[in-house]
Amino acid sequence: MATIQQIQTGFARFIDTQIAGAFEGWHKALVLGGATLLASNLPKLVQTYGNTPVIAALGVYNPEAGTVDIDKLYSAFVPHLGAEKIPVTIPKVATIKLGKEEIDILMRYIKEA
Repeated sequence: MATIQQIQTGFARFIDTQIAGAFEGWHKALVLGGATLLASNLPKLVQTYGNTPVIAALGVYNPEAGTVDIDKLYSAFVPHLGAEKIPVTIPKVATIKLGKEEIDILMRYIKEA
C-alpha cells in the first residue's frame, strides 16, 4: 500500500529524473509545471475517482486510510504490457513512450518516498 503523499512524491521524482530530461526550454517547463500541478492535485483526483463504482470494484483504493494498493495494480496490469512501449502524448509538446522499465522505476520511487 502507498499513501497518496508517497504517490505524489514518487511521481514528481519520476517526472524530474526520467521524463523532463527529454525536453528543453518551454517544453521542459510545461512538462515540469504540469507534473507539479498534477501531483499537487492528486489527493483530489484520487478522492473523486476513487469513489466511482468502477474504481471501487477494483479494490485498490482505501478511502479511510487514504492508501492505494499499487502492488495489486502493478500485478494486474504490467504483465499484460508486452515488450512494446506505450506512446503517451503530451498535447502540443511531444509523445513519449513508456514501458515496464519506466513503470518499475516509478514504483521504486513511490516505495522509497
